[in-house]
Amino acid sequence: MNTIIIYGAAFGDVVKLIDAINRFEASWIVSGFLDDTRELRGKFLMGYPILGGRELLPDLATREGIFFINNVNGSRDGNRAIAALLDASQCTVPTLIHPYVDLAYVTIGRGCIIPDGCVIGANVTIGDFVTLRYGSVISHDAKIGDHVLIGPGATVGGRVVINRGCEIGAGATIKMETTIGEGATVGAGTVVIRDVLPGTVVAGVPGKEIHKQ
Repeated sequence: MNTIIIYGAAFGDVVKLIDAINRFEASWIVSGFLDDTRELRGKFLMGYPILGGRELLPDLATREGIFFINNVNGSRDGNRAIAALLDASQCTVPTLIHPYVDLAYVTIGRGCIIPDGCVIGANVTIGDFVTLRYGSVISHDAKIGDHVLIGPGATVGGRVVINRGCEIGAGATIKMETTIGEGATVGAGTVVIRDVLPGTVVAGVPGKEIHKQ
């Protein structure tokens, strides 16, 4: 078994995912969390200690057999910043996938978090540091860029392209053969029936541009 340290102590679902992986095949020992919020130092989340912040990385990253997962998913900027920090520290970053998610004919990058209940179709490509939430559906031939967050219950149609740094809200539906531009946000429950321009926020049924970010 390998040791894993979770960077970001806001979401405990990643512990539940690791537990599910271990029930299927003993793979990970959770050492604890890193978080840059000083008020959290010395506290516990999901029974695991918050060890400290980024000041610990230079030492921890040099230890053999320690892996790190980016659990900062509250914002695209935060996710990208921690991913860059882990890479700069030469950390080894795995992808965590629930054992019941069928990844046949799927290409997936590193640092991704894919929990129970996700459905991913054939010939889907998923980039690095992508987080899916429970029950999200990615249909055939879709392409998901780096640092994308797809909320619970969202449905992504076939041959959809979601570019780097997008956020797709809970329960959103994206029509097939649609492109979501880099850094765009699709609000919860939105139905997207046409392309979304980069850096815009869309919401409603059908989805309409609310403002640019």
